[in-house]
Amino acid sequence: MNVTSGLDPAAARLQARRRARTLAPHFLQQAVERGLLERLDPMRIAPRRVLLAEAARSGALLALAQRFAGAEVIATDHDPAALAALAARVAPARSGLLARLGIVRSRPLANFLVAEPARLPFAAGSADLVWSVLNLHADPEPDPQIAEWRRVLAPGGLVAFACLGVDTLAELRTLGARIQRFPDMHDLGDALVRKGFAEPVVDTERVSITWRDGRTLLDEVRQWGGNALADRFRGLLTPRHRQEWLRALEGLRGSDGLIRVSVELIYGHAWCPPERRLPDGLTPIRVIPRGKR
Repeated sequence: MNVTSGLDPAAARLQARRRARTLAPHFLQQAVERGLLERLDPMRIAPRRVLLAEAARSGALLALAQRFAGAEVIATDHDPAALAALAARVAPARSGLLARLGIVRSRPLANFLVAEPARLPFAAGSADLVWSVLNLHADPEPDPQIAEWRRVLAPGGLVAFACLGVDTLAELRTLGARIQRFPDMHDLGDALVRKGFAEPVVDTERVSITWRDGRTLLDEVRQWGGNALADRFRGLLTPRHRQEWLRALEGLRGSDGLIRVSVELIYGHAWCPPERRLPDGLTPIRVIPRGKR
């Protein structure tokens, strides 16, 4: 799968690091994480180890620790400074908030580990739930990350993820914005099957986000992810360029006086099948001696 082709890997990594070092999750991240948590409600899972991939901006760490009080929660990110900021941000909860809420954990709130999303330092089959929010669409090569989820999940384990979809920021594209290609729901479903997941469920939600002024829109959309296109303009943009964009955005203002932009959210989950396969795709055959059945 190459649904995010056209991204510069070095620039994508730099943009991810800049996003991760912001002080708190932006409103879209928070909304998407709430949506993904709601999708876990009907699932009967009791994970022993929960793995948050690229977790530095996550606002769901506390919610997952509350929901799975007996689990070991591990937050990973490739940026040490951003991961340290996350640890500091949740420190008040670690020092007593959960107890005041009546939630008793047999383990620390979370452990924090620096790790690349496609090279997780865990043994195969060592996690029961992998959680990833608003990261997959920013990876120039998402297949290795999906394969890594499959590798670290134990049989019967679950991956739950959310990312931006193909119709995100469609209005800005019509104005001439050069925006990366976002993945299509069907491509992600195919990739999950190809990497050995079972029973994948992928759905989309389209939302309209409104702003009262174009300046806030530009600033907040930039928080979602900077320009990591390989053929992006490398020079500095002038104030005149920004003013031209502010004028263009006025064309999106509706009768209610608000500027409206669409976002497509992709939510997905899939299970690691009970029978794990070997790296070459073969399934091991168990030989039971006669008389021991």
